[in-house]
Amino acid sequence: MSWQQYIDNSLLGTHAVTHAAIIGLENGDTWATSPGFTVSPVEGKNLVKAFVNPMDLYSSGLTVAGTRYIFIKNTETALYGRKGSTSGVCITKTGKCLIIGSYAEGIQPGSCNLVVEKLGDYLRSSGY
Repeated sequence: MSWQQYIDNSLLGTHAVTHAAIIGLENGDTWATSPGFTVSPVEGKNLVKAFVNPMDLYSSGLTVAGTRYIFIKNTETALYGRKGSTSGVCITKTGKCLIIGSYAEGIQPGSCNLVVEKLGDYLRSSGY
C-alpha cells in the first residue's frame, strides 16, 4: 500500500479524520497528505522535535498545516491538540514517521485519536 493510500483509505476513509498527513522523522518531509492540508517543512521538523521535549508545547502550542492548536497532553508515542471546542489534532510517532490526523466539528476526538493511533500501531508492528 502506498503512503497516499494510507491517508485516503486508513485515515480519511474512516470518516473519523478530516485531514491527514504522514511525514518523515528524519527531516520532517511530507510523504503523503490530504488535499488542502500542507504541513510545512518547518512545522514537520518542529513536530519531530516536540516528541523529544513536549513540555515546551504547553506554552507555544502545536502548529500543523498553518493552524495553531492548544497542546492538551502527550504519551510516549502521541501528541494531542485542540482548537476551540470542536476541532483538534492527534499526532502519533512510529519508528520512521509521524502520522497526523485532524478532526472538525461533528467528529468525536476519541474517534480520530483511535484511528490515527491504530495506524501507528500497525506501522510500528510492520517495522515503520
